[in-house]
Amino acid sequence: MWRCRESCTGNGNGGGGCGAKLLVEQDDLFETSSTDMKGETDYFATFKCMECSVLTDLDAIPPFGLPTREAWNRKHGTKGDGDEY
Repeated sequence: MWRCRESCTGNGNGGGGCGAKLLVEQDDLFETSSTDMKGETDYFATFKCMECSVLTDLDAIPPFGLPTREAWNRKHGTKGDGDEY
């Protein structure tokens, strides 16, 4: 199974991370995207910190498919804001 060590930084999501050192596994990741004014879209592999709920983008997208944020939230029983259903 794929995994890496990452810090909660809020990278790509406005900062504000708590600095927690986390072992991020494949199941922790979901896809996010950003579209610029030209209509060009960039995609990111993102995880949600279990300590503070801040989102952090990885520097590189792992070599496997990622669920959408909505699908990840449904699987993990969250609404996306840290609250459980």
